[in-house]
Amino acid sequence: MNLRALRLFREIVLSGSLSAAAHRMNTSSSAASRMIVQLEHELNLKLFSRANRQLLLTEDGDIFYRAIMHTLDGLDEIPALAADIGRRAREWLSVVTAAPLASGMVSPALARLKAEGLDFRCSVSVETRFNTESKVAARSFNLGLISLPVENSIIPLEQVPILKARICALLPRDHALAAQDTVSLTDMASAPLIGLRPGQRWRDRTDALLGRTGMPLNFWIETNATPLVASMVGAGLGVSLIDRICAGGLRGDDPATVLRPLDEDHWITYASLHPQGARSALSERFLDALATAVEDQRATDPDCARDLEVL
Repeated sequence: MNLRALRLFREIVLSGSLSAAAHRMNTSSSAASRMIVQLEHELNLKLFSRANRQLLLTEDGDIFYRAIMHTLDGLDEIPALAADIGRRAREWLSVVTAAPLASGMVSPALARLKAEGLDFRCSVSVETRFNTESKVAARSFNLGLISLPVENSIIPLEQVPILKARICALLPRDHALAAQDTVSLTDMASAPLIGLRPGQRWRDRTDALLGRTGMPLNFWIETNATPLVASMVGAGLGVSLIDRICAGGLRGDDPATVLRPLDEDHWITYASLHPQGARSALSERFLDALATAVEDQRATDPDCARDLEVL
């Protein structure tokens, strides 16, 4: 189908004149007439009646015009749409991650980019681990942030380790263990525990670590939200295992809680996830800003220097 002929047809309908339409299409009247004849042949429709050297829209022509007018308008918008897509690729960042990482990693990185004066727009979505991986693979987002390993290894993703975070004991500030420089797994296993529900990644890690003690674990409060775990610890309801990123990232300790490293080194690796293919320049700027934000905090906060490491 000749799109130029379809556009000419629209111009004739709108202007009421073959010669005016031909002029707007930058072609001759005779060439325009031939295009319309060819279009009618291809469509097997009589679009115009020809009387007294005038083109009058037929009933079929009227129905056809009403059917295609929005399609042709949409085609005219393609160049503007392409330009908008190019602009969004340069100026729009979309990130998907879990709620604790949105607070602990995304917020500091965006604050850094804003401080640098970068002009851009951003959307941040909170999803489950599986949805984060799936939506990045489907190219619904520029990048995702998760702790390794990935949950679904068959999804085609590029994984870029970006930082390591030490697993620590999260304690009420007035807890007896808060006075110690390090906390043992035995100390944690013997205390009232607050944690995520079984089957969630952080609960699996906690069970694996504290299970080494051989002691029965007293998870007297279980929830599905990491921020709620931290809030309950701050309320003095128990203790938990967490890392600095999930505990609030680079904001420092909550006034009601403290983080104390375990007496054995245990680390979590965080990574950015990308759809296969070229990465956007804005994604790279975001990751650079995140690394810089972490390094700046490490330089001024001994606890962050102890508990975080940029890869």
